[in-house]
Amino acid sequence: MEMNDGQGTTKATEMQSDNTLNHFFEEQLQAWPDAKQRFNDLKGVLLKAVTCAGMPFYVQCNPARLVSTGAKIDKAALAQRPCFLCEKNRPEVQTQIPIGNDFELLVNPFPILPLHFTIPAKMHQPQLIREHYDKMRQLLDRFEQLTVFYNGPKCGASAPDHMHLQAGMGSHLPVRDNWDMLYSNRQTLLVAQDGAELAALTNYACPAFAIIANNADTDAQLFETLYQALPQREDETEPMFNILKWRHNNVFITVVIPRDRHRPACYSAEGDAQMLISPGALDMGGLIITPRKEDFDRLDTPLLEALFKEVGMPQNTFEEVKQKVANP
Repeated sequence: MEMNDGQGTTKATEMQSDNTLNHFFEEQLQAWPDAKQRFNDLKGVLLKAVTCAGMPFYVQCNPARLVSTGAKIDKAALAQRPCFLCEKNRPEVQTQIPIGNDFELLVNPFPILPLHFTIPAKMHQPQLIREHYDKMRQLLDRFEQLTVFYNGPKCGASAPDHMHLQAGMGSHLPVRDNWDMLYSNRQTLLVAQDGAELAALTNYACPAFAIIANNADTDAQLFETLYQALPQREDETEPMFNILKWRHNNVFITVVIPRDRHRPACYSAEGDAQMLISPGALDMGGLIITPRKEDFDRLDTPLLEALFKEVGMPQNTFEEVKQKVANP
């Protein structure tokens, strides 16, 4: 009699979960013509490769994303509009998959990725990741093929008043596509007893950190260590960063990209100097979204490298954080 080591059962469960997600996605598009049209439009968006810090990045011209890129997130603007992530304000046609007792998975009707989901908390609460970091892992436990990402309240979140994650699959994402190269050049800062690692990515377009772990508790502990080492301004509710997380077999890879600025100076510039680029996690991961064709055409290597340098963590701060992590 052959022994089953459980891996076949695990893989079958994962495939079933991914099939459930695809089925949910297709059902939503059939019932929701507006969302279906935007996902169809996504197939025809312009995409170009631009070298950034020696790595191929991608620029996407996506006019439908002007809603998010141009979102006003000051307190007055948020107070005046109904929260589009609260269930009572969503389109009736928008259904959900429960994620535990406290989150829901929804199709994102303004997609960047061929499969694009938003995962809001059921309760209206501020965009803060610290207490919900494990939810990213729970999503990947259930849907193995996803990339899950988080935009801080001033790092690309168009609804900073309502805690939410996003997730998707099916598109170029340079930080994930080039992971082997990034990992091979990492600077290890901390290694846990079970071999999990907190490292600095030293050859990316801007300073970044990575957590490589297979144990949930160690993963959370290393994130907390990094969280406490990152600078936090007095007027901010958490350190400024974006997070991208994915799974490779049983290893969970988390990339944390600290931020110095919400938007580059070109966003609010006037005349020809203006470019409407408001970086979120996918942008910081190397897929840059431009709602306007003129900005898409203009973005080249010097402009892109300057943009990452402007909104990313300054190098001197990066060195300080590395020292704090390595020498607690």
